[in-house]
Amino acid sequence: MSQARSYLIRAAEPSDAAALHRIKTAPGVYPDTLQLPYQPLSVTEKQLREQPATVHNLVACAPAGEVVGWGGLVGNDRPRTRHAASLFLVVDEAWQGKGVGSALMAAIVDLADNWLGLIRVELKVVHDNQRAIALYEKFGFEHEGRMRQEQLRAGKLEDVLAMSRLNWPGRAQP
Repeated sequence: MSQARSYLIRAAEPSDAAALHRIKTAPGVYPDTLQLPYQPLSVTEKQLREQPATVHNLVACAPAGEVVGWGGLVGNDRPRTRHAASLFLVVDEAWQGKGVGSALMAAIVDLADNWLGLIRVELKVVHDNQRAIALYEKFGFEHEGRMRQEQLRAGKLEDVLAMSRLNWPGRAQP
């Protein structure tokens, strides 16, 4: 476990399912993800209960112990792409802009670089989610491309940006 900015970062547990479900299905959160609204709690419970070894779920807890963010890495199990993982991150609506995302990102980058030995971490982000884009850039993610009309959001096709962070021995990080 690591402490960052008064947020405790720890592994997600099955007992966190209700809090994580509440966060990811909130009206101010799910439109900026690739998730569908109205998912049942059982989907989140199953994610946490049956996660493969290549999935690394972390949560951020406020000083009072409340789960306020969820992020992590989904690794590849194919031999030629084991050096890469996809990043995911959601923050409770009431806690956005308060350092939760940065605390989770610091822990995720540390996990990727220092414990999993990943060379590539990639993500997708909706083109107009400026707060998330700025956060990813702060942690060294670079724009790789724009997928036109990739995501349906509230009846409208939206562009999605592909971003990644590369880390290999000797590479200077921003």
